[in-house]
Amino acid sequence: MANSVEEVINLFPNKDQMERLIAAIAGQGSAPQLDATYAAMMDGTNTTKIFRSWWPLSAGDTITKYERLCRFGRMLAASASDRKYTLRYYKDTVSSLTVMTPLDDLAGKSAAQLCTENTTPVKDWADEDQMTWYVRANALSLADGTMNVLAVEGVDPDFDIYGETAPVYTFSAALWLRRWTEGDYEYKSWATVNHGGYAPYAGDVAPDNKKRDLTWRPTFPGGYDSQGRLGSGYGQKPYNRKSGTQGIASARTVTPYEGLWNDADTIWILDTWQLRHFNLENSDICNGCQSYNFQYTVAAAESGVKRVLLTAAQAANIQVGSNVSVGSHPSGTNNDRNTAANFDLTDNATVISKETVTVDGTEYVALNLDVDADLEIPATALVSTAPWSSGNTEQLPDHKDGACHSLTAGHNPLRVQGVEVMDGAYTIGLDPLYNVVNWDSTEKHGDYLVYECRDSENLSGSITANYEDTGITYTGMAQGWNWVKKFFKTAKAILFPETVGGSSTTYYKSGFAGSYSAGVRCPWRFGYLGDYSGYGLACEDGGFTPGSAGWNGRPRLSGSGKKRGEWTA
Repeated sequence: MANSVEEVINLFPNKDQMERLIAAIAGQGSAPQLDATYAAMMDGTNTTKIFRSWWPLSAGDTITKYERLCRFGRMLAASASDRKYTLRYYKDTVSSLTVMTPLDDLAGKSAAQLCTENTTPVKDWADEDQMTWYVRANALSLADGTMNVLAVEGVDPDFDIYGETAPVYTFSAALWLRRWTEGDYEYKSWATVNHGGYAPYAGDVAPDNKKRDLTWRPTFPGGYDSQGRLGSGYGQKPYNRKSGTQGIASARTVTPYEGLWNDADTIWILDTWQLRHFNLENSDICNGCQSYNFQYTVAAAESGVKRVLLTAAQAANIQVGSNVSVGSHPSGTNNDRNTAANFDLTDNATVISKETVTVDGTEYVALNLDVDADLEIPATALVSTAPWSSGNTEQLPDHKDGACHSLTAGHNPLRVQGVEVMDGAYTIGLDPLYNVVNWDSTEKHGDYLVYECRDSENLSGSITANYEDTGITYTGMAQGWNWVKKFFKTAKAILFPETVGGSSTTYYKSGFAGSYSAGVRCPWRFGYLGDYSGYGLACEDGGFTPGSAGWNGRPRLSGSGKKRGEWTA
């Protein structure tokens, strides 16, 4: 904990600064004085040091850790109140280019560094900037839309990265956003205060209709905690083969107020990517796990083992630390990972190591698996890559964005501002829900009506009275994949295509999959192991029902938008 005399002196070497700090500490009853003193020292390069020095001094008998984090959120806002970070990009009717040009106080900055586990980190503006800084904490959702923060990383020794104490969330400043069109261009501008014409994100408006000081997301993809509940923690096995309706039931066993990943979360991470990396979307820049799709028949049968044998060429494609499923795969069985015979021996087993072995005079590569019991591996057994367990991006240096192994190979999850996504399974939510109507079986298209639910306690697998009609519609959405050119502009927590007809390298570089029939549908976000070019932060399959489940779908907890009001100012 950075609160020793030497550390404080190093943080505030200026005599005038030290005098103000001492005065603030001496009058510890004055939180505003303490906060103002520290906020005045923030310069966009020292936020973590400021936070760790300020944190122990902010404690009190009647103030919660969530309230202390909110105070720091206000300090972030105050210290950067004179800045506007603006990006300009072409209107979809003018150009298909995806690059965005930094303007205002973002001008002159380069896109934030992207790293693999072997990259030497280089300090850049996004590391400590007040608009992009974040901290992780164990927290539980409360009825009023706030969080019960139990432990904060870096300042509380009992912070639990495994998510057993409570799910791990990533907290950052809740920014103001302004969007406008001028000539051939679209503009997005972020600020920590309202400079006029700015508004909060829909997910950052509390149930009392006031803007929050902080925004937060579950740090990790949906996983099983040790009690078998839907959680967010390092090393948790994928919570897949479960539907959205099963996911919300499991989330509510953590607290009744938990929710599933919603469009407020997706909008945030897509915009955060843009703010940090100056591009509409991540495809072909840092891909996430979009093409880690390998299936092999074992090279030899074995009995009483915790491994599978492959050829050297096959094993070269399998990463240590990733997951595989192994099935008996008798003759005549297809390779669909949802077929029980393709995961009946073990499902989502982690590859803990690879080694060259010789069996009966033949050389193989053994994938050693993290399984409890010995396996009986027949000669027909099929080995399939599977979604990653949570936390692969913990191998990245510092708090950098990126993906392990390779930025563009598409084999590993992606991290953006402390949030891990694109883990090899679609992220499933229940807000919004779609009603697909007027299905034309000849033309193979239907109309989408979009509904939202702003209270996690009312999430459902059907469009109940608790779901409000957003007024957003799309007429004639074709079944199957449609490349997104433009999303609807709305103040609501909705990300839905307004215009399609793009490609894998233009506009948003991601696809929206239209339904194959009429009925209620829910978002499946980001893609899976084999989506290749269709995969990305803007990708969505809109054809699954809330009761659909499979190996490639993974319910996930939600962020600040799980309980939200509406901004009316």
